[in-house]
Amino acid sequence: MNVSWKWIGDFVELDGIDPVEAAERLTMSGLEVSGVKPLFDPELNRIVTARITTLEKHPQADKLSLCTVFDGQDTFSIICGASNMKAGDQVAMAPVGTRFPNGLTIKKAKIRGIASLGMLCSAAEMGLEEESSGIMILPESAPLGIPAIKYLELDDHILEVEITPNRGDCLSVIGVAREIAALYQRPFTYPAPSFPESNRKTADLVSIQIQNPELCPRYVGRIAEQIVLADSPLWMKQRLQAAGVRSINNVVDITNYVMLETGQPLHAFDLEMVAGKQIIVRTAGDDKTFVTLDEIERSLDPDTLMICDGSGPVAVAGIMGGLNSEITATTRDVLIESAFFQPTSIRRSARLLGLSTESSYRFERGVDPLATDLAADRAMELLHQLAQAEIAGDRLDINPQPHHAGEVTIRTDYTNRLLGINLDAAAIKDILVRLQFELLRSNNNSFTVRPPSYRFDIEREADLIEEVARIYGYNNIPTTLPVIREQGGSGYDDERLPRLLKSIAVSYGYSEAINYSFMDPAALDQLHIPAEDRRRKLVKLINPLTEELSVMRTSLLPALLSNLVDNYRVFHRDIRLFEYGKVFLPRDNEQQPDENFYLAGLASGRRYPVHFNNPDAMIDFYDIKGLLANIASTCKLNFSFSADNPESYLHPGRAATILLEHETIGCFGQLHPDIAEQLDVAQDIFIFELQVQPLLSAAVFRPSFQSIPRYPASYRDLAVVIDENIAGEKLIEAIQQSNKLVVAVDIFDIYKGSQIPADKKSIALKITFQDMNKTLTDKKVNAIIDKISKRLKHDFNGQIR
Repeated sequence: MNVSWKWIGDFVELDGIDPVEAAERLTMSGLEVSGVKPLFDPELNRIVTARITTLEKHPQADKLSLCTVFDGQDTFSIICGASNMKAGDQVAMAPVGTRFPNGLTIKKAKIRGIASLGMLCSAAEMGLEEESSGIMILPESAPLGIPAIKYLELDDHILEVEITPNRGDCLSVIGVAREIAALYQRPFTYPAPSFPESNRKTADLVSIQIQNPELCPRYVGRIAEQIVLADSPLWMKQRLQAAGVRSINNVVDITNYVMLETGQPLHAFDLEMVAGKQIIVRTAGDDKTFVTLDEIERSLDPDTLMICDGSGPVAVAGIMGGLNSEITATTRDVLIESAFFQPTSIRRSARLLGLSTESSYRFERGVDPLATDLAADRAMELLHQLAQAEIAGDRLDINPQPHHAGEVTIRTDYTNRLLGINLDAAAIKDILVRLQFELLRSNNNSFTVRPPSYRFDIEREADLIEEVARIYGYNNIPTTLPVIREQGGSGYDDERLPRLLKSIAVSYGYSEAINYSFMDPAALDQLHIPAEDRRRKLVKLINPLTEELSVMRTSLLPALLSNLVDNYRVFHRDIRLFEYGKVFLPRDNEQQPDENFYLAGLASGRRYPVHFNNPDAMIDFYDIKGLLANIASTCKLNFSFSADNPESYLHPGRAATILLEHETIGCFGQLHPDIAEQLDVAQDIFIFELQVQPLLSAAVFRPSFQSIPRYPASYRDLAVVIDENIAGEKLIEAIQQSNKLVVAVDIFDIYKGSQIPADKKSIALKITFQDMNKTLTDKKVNAIIDKISKRLKHDFNGQIR
């Protein structure tokens, strides 16, 4: 099917979209475009608009005229054999050197002794019509000196679309336009037809009866009276010609035009030839033969669906009209048929008759059952505009079996698993809405939708997943080898993970503490735990050792803080302790508590052992963060940190929440100074507490290997001034997402001082770039830096220093 690019542009904004690039995207979405070609040979752009300034008889030939032609810049002397022009007419002029598709090249010539420097063109010579009786006269308003093709708005491209049997909805201009709108996320619009209606009612002029509703569930009839039969305008002829349809007259052309535009075949009957002014849709039955429009008598199968009038058949339903009701030069009143026929019935009849038409091709694949009235109204609009028709009011719409679309549910997790991608629910919803699916219900993991009435091919979840895949882009789905899962040993178990966590802590200089599983209830008061906190619902021991150990612990921190105080009192001031153990939290309506493993730790004092060669630096917030980052990296997890601090025992502004997959799994930061003072510890204390179960569920123990880079990395330092309350982690995330060649981002300095505003801070970052396939050039790296700078300015209002 050939589709005009400009015609598509009537329904979707195409600015900025190249037709060749659009063809590629359509093909990758499952709608194959086998080629894109200009509507006219680019050589015809040499033909320009011009004005005949003088016209006189050739002195040596009575049938030739000598014309002086002005194209807005130059004047040309041209000899012409046509007689339909006059001085002052605007025409299409082919200057010397113009080459026509038929091989004719315009050359400077002498005709009867007078030079001719070009040719005045007819519509046929330009390929706009099959034959012409004279040169083409343009409107007086035509500007001079521009390509005639452009002035006539014929500078178009044709998309050669290959339609698969299941996509009958794309056998139309609006079908392809809908696809482009969905792919480019642009609105699709089809203006409602508008035209005046006369006082005469359609039901008073014709009756419609459907005897076989299972074969024809819907039939719409509209009447246009007092039509003026004529040639179609040039723009319509060109669109039909581009689609491979021959122009006949304005009435027949309109039915073909609407079919190409909407995908709904129409048929026009000469109302005067419809016996009894009645239409009966029935099978052929006893009618044995019928003469179709091509003047061939055809044998009818009894089950072939026919359109009949009061005396017999007038058309083979959905395939071809009859010679006895065709549009002729004497036609004045027209009945337009717009119907939905059962596809298998049309396919069977076309095969039996050995007759395939543009109409049957569409009906066999299914047309939109809810668009029959729209197509009929569109035809009336054009008949009123182009044939001066008077439109009878109140169309007849016989609909004994209304269309009811089903419901289909799609699951987000199953879609991602089947396609091997990772789309969130919002992205899947967006694709379905762009494809005009009606969203009925949704939850966290699934959507229930109703397909558009023109999408017969959507019946089950797999069909919806295919829609998601093709709009997302088959070329965007990564090629992966099949996953072969190990039988055990691929993840962390209850023994391996604790050993790993402990070894990491030990490697950071921590010592393991082993405390009782009991605690003092007052310890929670010391940590300022709110009364409504779950940790306040203590599990009491029936026979406690002492009052200070009378309840099961709900946190590891009280015991660790007690350990720290004991060490501090004996002047052991450089302390790093951790504990891996259970906490006991009550369960509603259950006697036994939840027993969950936690990892907790604290650090205070010097960062390095006392030595003349070591810097005199104290442990701070980032030492704890580094330990947690190492745990995440080793377990192949992605921790994120939020400045939100839900814990009252941490220092405001020097604390963070630990998140895994957007779920809180712990916290860390500086112990609140008031609590440190109560403990009589005169140095900063930094603590963390982490749930182990989420790590056990998500961590992966699978060694990975990466080849040593063959090409050197590139490095750039970047300093950006941002609001004080923006976390550095946000900058790192934004930079890492800016380009795949960014392999590492590290903060090496944070500055607050007199050179920047009081509510700002300057963060200096070292960015590492690496391409595994080639050496990066400074030009490439600088371009990425420029992109990063723009993003930081846009996302964070950052100023590059």
